[in-house]
Amino acid sequence: MRTYERYWWWVKKKKQMALVLFMIVTLMLQLQMKGCVGCLETERMGLLQLKSYLKNGFKVEEESMLKSWSHDDPISDCCHWKRVKCSDATTGGYVVHLSLDELIPASYELENQSLNLSLFHSFPRLQNLKLSFNKFSDLFDPINVLTGMTMLQELDLSNNGFTDFDKLGVTLPSSLHVLNLANNQLPSTPKGYLKICALMNLRELDLSSNALTNTPYCLANLSRLRTLDLSENKISGDLSSFVPGLPSTLEYLSLFDNDFNGSFWFSSLANHTRLTVFKLSTKLGTIQTQAESSWLPPFQLKILKLKKFNLGSTIPTFLAHQHDLRSIHITYSQLKGAFPVWLVKNNTRLAAIRLTNNLLTELRLPSRLVHGLNFLDVSCNRIYGSLPEDIGIVFPHLRYMNFSSNHNHGTIPSSMGEMKSLEFLDMSDNRLYGQLPNTFVRGCYSLSVLKLSNNQLQGKVFPRHANLTSLVWLFLNGNRFGGSLEQGLLNSKSLRLLDISDNSFSGTLPYWIGKISGLSFLLMRGNKLKGQVPHQLQNLQLSVVDMSHNSFSGSIPRNFNVSSLRELRLHSNEFMGSVPSYLFKAKGLQVLDLRHNRISGMILNTIGKTSDLGVLLLGNNSFQTHIPEKICQLSNVGLLDLSHNKFKGAIPSCFGKMSFGYNAIINPYDYSVGFSSFQRWRYPSALYLVDTQLELGLQSTPATTVNFLSKSRYETYQGDILRYMYGLDLSSNQLSGEIPVEVWDLKNIISLNFSSNRLIGSIPDCISNLKSLESLDLSNNKLHGNIPPQLADLNNLGYFNVSYNDLSGEIPFKAHLVTFEATSYIGNDQLCGLPTNKSCKTSKEFEKQFKEEEEEEEGDGVIDMMWLYWTSGAVFISTSLVLFASLCIDSRWSREWFYRVDLFIHRLQSFKGRFVCK
Repeated sequence: MRTYERYWWWVKKKKQMALVLFMIVTLMLQLQMKGCVGCLETERMGLLQLKSYLKNGFKVEEESMLKSWSHDDPISDCCHWKRVKCSDATTGGYVVHLSLDELIPASYELENQSLNLSLFHSFPRLQNLKLSFNKFSDLFDPINVLTGMTMLQELDLSNNGFTDFDKLGVTLPSSLHVLNLANNQLPSTPKGYLKICALMNLRELDLSSNALTNTPYCLANLSRLRTLDLSENKISGDLSSFVPGLPSTLEYLSLFDNDFNGSFWFSSLANHTRLTVFKLSTKLGTIQTQAESSWLPPFQLKILKLKKFNLGSTIPTFLAHQHDLRSIHITYSQLKGAFPVWLVKNNTRLAAIRLTNNLLTELRLPSRLVHGLNFLDVSCNRIYGSLPEDIGIVFPHLRYMNFSSNHNHGTIPSSMGEMKSLEFLDMSDNRLYGQLPNTFVRGCYSLSVLKLSNNQLQGKVFPRHANLTSLVWLFLNGNRFGGSLEQGLLNSKSLRLLDISDNSFSGTLPYWIGKISGLSFLLMRGNKLKGQVPHQLQNLQLSVVDMSHNSFSGSIPRNFNVSSLRELRLHSNEFMGSVPSYLFKAKGLQVLDLRHNRISGMILNTIGKTSDLGVLLLGNNSFQTHIPEKICQLSNVGLLDLSHNKFKGAIPSCFGKMSFGYNAIINPYDYSVGFSSFQRWRYPSALYLVDTQLELGLQSTPATTVNFLSKSRYETYQGDILRYMYGLDLSSNQLSGEIPVEVWDLKNIISLNFSSNRLIGSIPDCISNLKSLESLDLSNNKLHGNIPPQLADLNNLGYFNVSYNDLSGEIPFKAHLVTFEATSYIGNDQLCGLPTNKSCKTSKEFEKQFKEEEEEEEGDGVIDMMWLYWTSGAVFISTSLVLFASLCIDSRWSREWFYRVDLFIHRLQSFKGRFVCK
C-alpha cells in the first residue's frame, strides 16, 4: 500500500515539475521574441532627439528624469527606458506610451515655454501621451504632427500654463478617447469649444480648474462622452437649459464650484440614465431647488456632492429611491431637523457621509443595525443632546468621525471603544463633560488624531492601561483635566503633538516625557505645573515648546536640543538667571518668548550671525544692563520687545540696520498628517477624479501666534500676517539720550514704542520716512521742541501719544491728525492749539494786541469829533439862513421879534449908563 502511494506521489511531482518547466520555457521564448524585435531605430533616435531638445531648451535635469535614455549603448532597447512603453512583439514593438510629465526645469525662468510637437513625428503608433505638470504655455506644431497621430487615444495636458485653446496645436486628433486639460487657464471662446466638440470619439473630458465662463452647449454633440468634469471654473448661466442638453451617455458629471445661479430641478437629469456621479455647487450665493416629490430618478447614483444649495430644509426626496450610494456630501445647504436615518438604512454600502455647515439639530441612529460606514462628518451644525450610547455598535467600522462645533453635551459613549478602525476623531468645541471611558482609551487603538479641545472633560490623562498605540496628534486643550500626567502616554510611541494647554494639570513635569522619542510639539500653557524643567527633554527633537502661564522655576533649561527647535515660549513663569547663550546660536529658532519672568544678567553676548530669530520677546524681566550692540546681528528680527525692564544708557544706533520689514522671515509651522483612502468605491476612469476632501483627512497644526503691544493694547498676530508685522517696544526702561536718527529710517516698521524712559531731544522732520507706521508712543519722556508738521504725512498712523514731555509750539492739527484727542498731548505745558483748549498767543502778543485795540478806539474818537464839527456848522448856517429869511417877511411875530430886540438893547444901554455914573 505504501509503495502504491509513493508511486502516485512521484507521478504527481513529475507533472508539477513538467508544468513549471513549461511555463519557464514559454516565458523565456516570449522574452527572446520581444528582445529580438526591440524598439525601432527611428523611434530610438527620435527619443534621443527629444531628450536633447528637453535638456538644452528646458535644462531638464537628466539625472532625475531621463538618465536611462542613453547614447552610450547603441543596442540598448528603448522599450526598457523609463517613461516609455512599447506594444507587444507581435505588433512590431512600437512606442505606444510616452510619459513626459513632471519634467523639472532648471529655473523658473524656463517655465511657460513652447513645446515643439514636430519632435513626436517618429512615433506614429503612439496611443498615450502625458505632458502634464510642465508649465508649458504653447504647443508649437508646424507640421501638424498631432493631427497625424491617428492612433492617439489619451492626451494629458493638465497642470500647464495654457491660456488659449489655439495654443494646443492646430487640430486635436479625432481619435482621442481621453482628453485632460485640467488646471490650466483656458478661457471660454467659441473657437476653443468647437475644437473640443469636434472630437466625436471622446469618452472622457476634464476641463476643471480653468477660466471658463460660458456654458459649452456644443458638448451635446459628443454622443459617446461618459465623463465630464467642468468643476472649479467660472461658468454661469441657466442650469435648467444646460444640464438636460448634455449627452445622455454621461456617467460622471461634475459642475462643482462654478458661478451658477438661479434654480435647479433634479428632474433635469431624467435623460441621464447611466449617471453614477453628480457634483454641483456655486461660489456665488446659493442654488435654489424646487420640490419634486413625484419624480422617480431613472439612475442609481453612487456619489452625490452638493454645496450651497437651498434645499428647503430637507434632503432631496429623490434620494429616497437611491439604494447604491457610496458617498453623499451636502454642505452649506441649510438642512434642518434630524440626521437622515433612512439614508443609512437604504444604502447598506454607503461609505461616506458629510453633512457639515448645515442646521441639523438631532443625531438619530438606526436601531438594531450594524453599518459599514467609514466616514461621518456632521461638524458645524446645531446638534443638541448627548451622543447616542450605541454609536460604536451601529458604526463599528468608522475610520473618520467629526462631531466638532455642535452643542453636544453629556459624556463620551463607552461603546466608542468598539470602533477598532477609528483613525480620526474630532469632538472639539462642544459641551462634553465627565471622564474618558476606559473602554475608549483601551479599544480605539487605531486612533491617529484625537481632538477633544474646548469641552468640559475632566479626570486624568492617561491611565497606565491606555492603549492608544497609534496616536500621533493629541489635542486636549481647553478642558478641566487635572492631576499629574499619567504614564499611559508612554504607550503612544508615535505621538508627535501633545496639547494639554488651558487645563488644571499640576505637579512637576514628569521626566519620562523624554522617552516619547517622536514628540515634536509640546504645548502645555495655562496649567499649574511647577518645579524645574526635567533635563530629559534634551532627548527630544522638539520643534515647538510652549510652557507659558505655569509656575516653572529655576533657570531656563540649558539642555534643549535646538537642532529642530522653531519656537520656545516660556513666558509668565518664575524662571531666573540669564538667557542661555545657545538659544542665540540656534539656526532654526524663530520665536523666543521669555516675557514675565525674573530673568536678569547680560543678554546676547554670543549671538550667532546665522540666527533666523524673527520674534524676540524679553519684556517684563529684570535686565539692568545696557542694550548691547550685538543685538543688531539678529538681522531677521521683525518683532522685538525689551519693555518693562531696567535697561539703561542710549538706544543703539544700529537698530536702523535691523530688518523690521526687510528680511524678517516667519515660517509658521504647518505640518499635517494624512490618511489612506476613505472611499471604497472609485469611478473607473483614466482621469484622476479622486475626491480629495474624502481621500485625505488632512489636519494641520495651529499657525504661529504672537501677542505684541501695539496701539496701547495687545494685538494677536497669527499665521502669514506675521510676515507683515514689524514692531519695536523699548517702553518702561531707563534709557536716556536722544533717539538715534537711524531709527527714523525704518521705513517698514508698523509699531514703535519708546514711552516711559528718559529720552531727550526733539522729534525730527524725517519722521515722515516711516510711511508704514501705525502706532507711535513717545509719552513720558523729556522730549522738547515742536511737533513736526510732517507727521500729517503718515497716513497709516492710527495711534499717537506724546503726552508728558516738554514739547512746545502749535500742534499740527490737520489731515488725519484731527482724529487724535487731547489725551495724546496732555502734560506738555507749552503745547497749544487744537485739540487742547489752550491758545497759542503769548503775553507779549496779548499786550501788543491791547495797544492796537486802544489805537483803533482813539482813531474812532477823532473821526467822531470831525463829524460833530461839520454837523454843528451845517446846523448853525442852516438855522441862520432860515431865521434871516423869516425876519425879512413882514409878519406879526417878526415885528414882535424886533420889538423884543429893541427893548433888550434899550435896557442894556440904561444899565450901562447908570453903572458908569456911579
